[in-house]
Amino acid sequence: MTRPVRGLYDEQITSLSGTSNGARGKFIVFEGGEGSGKSAQVERLRGMLPRGTVFTRDPGGVETGEDIRRLVLSKDTRGIDTATELLLFMAARTQLIAELVAPALESGKMVVCDRFVLSTIAYQVYGRQKMEYLPLVKNVFAIVNRGCIPDFTIFLNVSPQIGLERAHLRLEAPNRFDEETVAFHERVREGYTKHINDYGRSISINADRSLEEVWQDVERAVQSIL
Repeated sequence: MTRPVRGLYDEQITSLSGTSNGARGKFIVFEGGEGSGKSAQVERLRGMLPRGTVFTRDPGGVETGEDIRRLVLSKDTRGIDTATELLLFMAARTQLIAELVAPALESGKMVVCDRFVLSTIAYQVYGRQKMEYLPLVKNVFAIVNRGCIPDFTIFLNVSPQIGLERAHLRLEAPNRFDEETVAFHERVREGYTKHINDYGRSISINADRSLEEVWQDVERAVQSIL
């Protein structure tokens, strides 16, 4: 088995046994386009949620997933086939579920994930205009999810123009998706809005506003399920 990636998500699997009273943990997922502020909001949750909460990201979170993340976000893979891109994202998610998310939830831990299956629907199906792949994404996820359906999805709904402006102001270099057209990101947003209720409860938050204003809504939403 590959090892959980530490440093990025240093509260990963410290102990996934003997911590539960039999109740399954809660699974919260953040979704949104580029520059929506997901990572910033997830970071703020660290001070609010119970000790032992597992924070992770998709793709990533475990060694295999982080390797795939570097590959699919790299500008060196600009010419990658859409089907290959989609399958890589699904492979990373399958490993994340098997190695980290499912064991954590089964042990009673809360899990907060930056992106999950809706991102593949939004980006690879809608963004890439490959609607014929939608049944594939849904069917594969149904087989590999191990019961890891989000209890609550928080969709940070940002206008593509605003999101892309923010993305290009990040300290790190833009990734392949930051460099896609506004039309691509409009389609991504459409995918999210059409499928946001496909997996568990959800809330859509206007992310065009300041981080502080968005945080107030995020905080209320998370408190409602604790």
